[in-house]
Amino acid sequence: MLHFRFMEFPVRVHWMFWVVSVLLSGALSMEGREAFTQVLIWVPVVFVSILWHEIGHAQAQRKYGSRPEILLYSMGGLCSGQGRFTRHQSMWISAAGPAASICFYGAAFVIAELRGYDVVFGFFLRGAHGIEARILQDFLWVNGFWTLINLLPVLPLDGGQLFAAYTANKNPRLAPVVGLIAAIVVAALAILSGMLFIGFFFGYLAYTNWQRSKGVQQGFW
Repeated sequence: MLHFRFMEFPVRVHWMFWVVSVLLSGALSMEGREAFTQVLIWVPVVFVSILWHEIGHAQAQRKYGSRPEILLYSMGGLCSGQGRFTRHQSMWISAAGPAASICFYGAAFVIAELRGYDVVFGFFLRGAHGIEARILQDFLWVNGFWTLINLLPVLPLDGGQLFAAYTANKNPRLAPVVGLIAAIVVAALAILSGMLFIGFFFGYLAYTNWQRSKGVQQGFW
């Protein structure tokens, strides 16, 4: 496992993080140099983007007195630290990661516009063939589209954590129920659209939210 410190935060990177990143790159459907180039661009973009996302969470936790650590592993990233947080502090901590990702997305979008690329639907560069274009394309996708997915009200995604903190003093069992329904809808739509990985992922999240709704806590993220 890789260990280092970044911005004074201890960071660990599990070997499965690299494996899953490669699998998500789409390189397995390519051949030769094209596959190698895809991995060489995609994996560093994912690494930098997810680390920056977790730094957002870590900065917020440190602001409220915690000493967080960051783990990058197969399912993404985890920022953990000791301490008890108020409802509003928990909401800010959950929102800080997506906010950091949106900053990355905004920077990539502005650069793409200034470079004259045709940005389609906010996430795609029309005719992205060169190295620069593909890097920008991946930054837009990981920090834009993935952030939208991450903000869905499904535990343990950041959107689910935000919703859980918001409803904590009202109806604490509401968050996993809403997460279950949302995960089932997304899983069904993804499967019907041929996006099997996303369908499987949200199918699993539907299962974990169902368990949470029954009072069984899952150590997933």
